[in-house]
Amino acid sequence: MIILMLIITLSSVTADVGYFWHVTDFHWDHTYMSQDLSCNDVVETYGMYGDYWCDAPWKLVNDSVEAMKALKPDPDFILWTGDNTPHTSDENVNFEIHDAILGNITNLLKDVFTTVPVYATLGNHDYFPHNQFPETGNLLYNRSYERWKSWIGEESMDTFLRGAYYTLKTATGLRIVGLNTNLYYTSNKQTGSTEDPAGQLVWLEKVLEAAKVSNEKVLVTAHVPPGVNPTTGRVPWMYPQYNTKMNSIFMNYTEQIIGMHFGHEHSDNFRVYHDDAGEGVIAQFCAPSVTPWRYKFAGRTGPAHNPSFRLLKYDRSNGNLLDFTQYYMDLPEVNRNNQSEWKIEYNATTAYGLVDLSPSSMAQLVTRMKTQKNQEFQSFRKFWTVSVSENYEELCDEKCHAGFYCNSRHLEKDSFENCFNGLTTSAAPFSPNYNGLTSSLLVICSTFVTQFV
Repeated sequence: MIILMLIITLSSVTADVGYFWHVTDFHWDHTYMSQDLSCNDVVETYGMYGDYWCDAPWKLVNDSVEAMKALKPDPDFILWTGDNTPHTSDENVNFEIHDAILGNITNLLKDVFTTVPVYATLGNHDYFPHNQFPETGNLLYNRSYERWKSWIGEESMDTFLRGAYYTLKTATGLRIVGLNTNLYYTSNKQTGSTEDPAGQLVWLEKVLEAAKVSNEKVLVTAHVPPGVNPTTGRVPWMYPQYNTKMNSIFMNYTEQIIGMHFGHEHSDNFRVYHDDAGEGVIAQFCAPSVTPWRYKFAGRTGPAHNPSFRLLKYDRSNGNLLDFTQYYMDLPEVNRNNQSEWKIEYNATTAYGLVDLSPSSMAQLVTRMKTQKNQEFQSFRKFWTVSVSENYEELCDEKCHAGFYCNSRHLEKDSFENCFNGLTTSAAPFSPNYNGLTSSLLVICSTFVTQFV
């Protein structure tokens, strides 16, 4: 432990340290305390900062951004990874409501962080109707670009207006690649049969190849992550052809990609890409949401989770991720006190006993988590729902553990299932192999377990 702390200390002394915020999934319910359009159960006593059954009231949205400013007012940049509108059916909202919500949250970030660039991406709920991102330009892209061009630059206009994706370099030379992965989401009604919606995959390869030639380091950010949903049906988030193609592209540029940051899952999760030798080569991080909303459908209820946001520490000279601190709000406590309080939930290197958050370090963590009773896995289970005690005190059985472990190690459906079957001894996995199904059948099989995010 002394040696580990010495290494961390020496690293922090020699690195040119920078910080950035990651905030995601605000899901502002503008009808909280009136129509409660997002609420999945009756709210008996309205909390000032929200309720586990509902999406975030404006009080919570505003307070989270103000708290970020108070805790770290001068980050190098902010990642904002989408999903800002409430969980409700399309007949309850329209384009203008969605547009106003995006406008209000954009203005909030600009008013609070007046000089900090925000690298924003859209979430699957931001489009109207939900989950219907088309393969061509549209009014949402046009309006969002006008709002965000002071952040993402005029050089991003062509690709953003075509498909809501872009690339730029930060002031310290790190290349940001902001993707629209909603085009590949299995609940997206407009894609699935096209080889390359909006030309994003071809563009991505060109950007990464140019980064390789220029010896640039790349940070990838988007809403929907590649990989498998580890808990609800164990289905891929993306249509399999897109998940496989995207992972293949990323694996060709492991020297350039220094990290990936996504939202969508509402929970605190990570995955590690491994090469053929079993070494970690890219680390993917999914940040938990601001909204405390829990899903409820088909007799299944999702776990409660607290609101949160994340401060990341990195080496400006090479982009390497050094650490992050997860902040959270204990929702019942702040509602009882009628007073905001954002606490440190955990510090990643300390909680997991890591030198840094490099792919090799994260791969070591994955290896340790293969043992179900390992302390790191128990910590992960607690953090996954942002420290709501009723969740992590429940038994996580063999299948529960296998789902989480295999999710962190395998980003393709086949390898995930092989891992899962190897760790479990009882019934066969819930979901079949989707690789041979048509896109329309995949939607039928997976929509009922993915529509809640």
